[in-house]
Amino acid sequence: MDNSLYDTIIVGSGISGMTAGIILAKEGERALVVEQHSIAGGMTQTYSRKEKIFPTGVHRLGSLNPGQPLWYYFTYLGLMNKLDLVKLSNECFERIYFPSENYKIPIGHENYQHTLIESFPDQEKSISTYFSDLKHVISNIGMYDPSIIPGKDLSLQYTRPLKDYLQSIGISGRLESLLTANSPLYGLSSQECPLLTHFLVSDSYLNSSFRINELDTPFSDTLVDSFKSNGGKIYVNSRVKELIIKNKTVAGVILDSNERLLSKKVIFSGHPSLILDLSPPELFRPVFRNRLNQANTPGSFGVALKWAKNTCPLEKNDAYIYDSWDVNYQYARENILEDDPLGMVYLSALPDKDRPDKDRSNTSDQNFAVTALTGISSKESLLLKKYYKESKNNRYKTAKNKITQKILNHIKQVYPGIIDNIEVVDTYSPVTFQRYTLTKNGSSYGIKKTAQHFLEGMCSPATKIKNLFLTGQSIGFSGIHGSIVSSVNLCQLLFGKEYLTKKIVQKQ
Repeated sequence: MDNSLYDTIIVGSGISGMTAGIILAKEGERALVVEQHSIAGGMTQTYSRKEKIFPTGVHRLGSLNPGQPLWYYFTYLGLMNKLDLVKLSNECFERIYFPSENYKIPIGHENYQHTLIESFPDQEKSISTYFSDLKHVISNIGMYDPSIIPGKDLSLQYTRPLKDYLQSIGISGRLESLLTANSPLYGLSSQECPLLTHFLVSDSYLNSSFRINELDTPFSDTLVDSFKSNGGKIYVNSRVKELIIKNKTVAGVILDSNERLLSKKVIFSGHPSLILDLSPPELFRPVFRNRLNQANTPGSFGVALKWAKNTCPLEKNDAYIYDSWDVNYQYARENILEDDPLGMVYLSALPDKDRPDKDRSNTSDQNFAVTALTGISSKESLLLKKYYKESKNNRYKTAKNKITQKILNHIKQVYPGIIDNIEVVDTYSPVTFQRYTLTKNGSSYGIKKTAQHFLEGMCSPATKIKNLFLTGQSIGFSGIHGSIVSSVNLCQLLFGKEYLTKKIVQKQ
């Protein structure tokens, strides 16, 4: 039994939990991360299938050039000098396919603006307005870029629906579809997406875009190494079944093994609704419970592929393949297991850098590790979960095989000769994510923060239970960047905003 009294116990070892842990450890706290899985890292993990390494989701990073927003955070967290980053193509870091047309998206706001004006010359004024507004909004958002401190954080002024905004500046039709085609990176249709969310994600990747060489510098290992090097401690295979709460004050956690771990504070980094299962029901008001149990963003179904290098088009760019110009259809679809088309498939490959010590006779070196993803609605996720519980090896497997075949057929729309050049080596669904991470029904981005209900979707990192805090993309914004900022905002409550911000942006 661990009889230590920790300053803070962090539940969950994903990007937000590890960020909070690193900050606390750097500040001299005795910090313990408890992880239910046998491997730390949450969605930053990788896994191996048939001699190839695959990510658990999308491991693409934006704004990591020196002086860019995420660079400050990665440098402060001790990650920049440990990760081997592979830059995507300046000329085309994303390629977006629509029926009979495709577009190459370049790095850089001015480059993209110029490219759009070339393709849509009749909407030049609207395009210029879009990029001018993007720049203005980004400069007024607190902590997205820690080096910019606006006089007043104006985040709440930019939560109108993205679609309404685009139409108000004269953008519609195919240009609207193109600008909103990156929506799988935040999981909301343009009718529901707040303008702010779209601008944050778009800006981050337009600044610069990188993949991680996970073979040599796994993202999850790098986070763990940084945490441990600052004195942090990690327990794996340690699922929390209950919070220890006395007089409405948290005092630690109880594991499935019934081991009690004591601490002065507890930070929960999973989906916030899961704390309701760990706490006595009377401690949270019905209004708060309802907020935590509201709608979530879609989940993801993934297919891991080995794709022959000599035919793979994804070495230096990701791709979105749409089967119509209706980008929002993917969010309206409710029955992927029947006749509904997918709407969209997202493709990304991990870097496979040629190293002098590689065994050239190894056939796996002739292939890229490619992940193909499509969104899964909450309704579809619950159906897959039902199938999994009823019969792990029959109905669930049949459903996964059907979705996999749909994904392959979808990709063939753009790459007709694909079948002879790829091999399916693994599949996963929202059920998989729910089993191994602290997600709600396998949701990719947590609680929906829609334009219509933006404030209801936002939660404070501090709870009504003293010394119990929340972090993660359900608390802040989506993705790796948003998850990091959510933990920074939390730690600013503990150590002071000005104090911590200065440490983050100081010259390294």
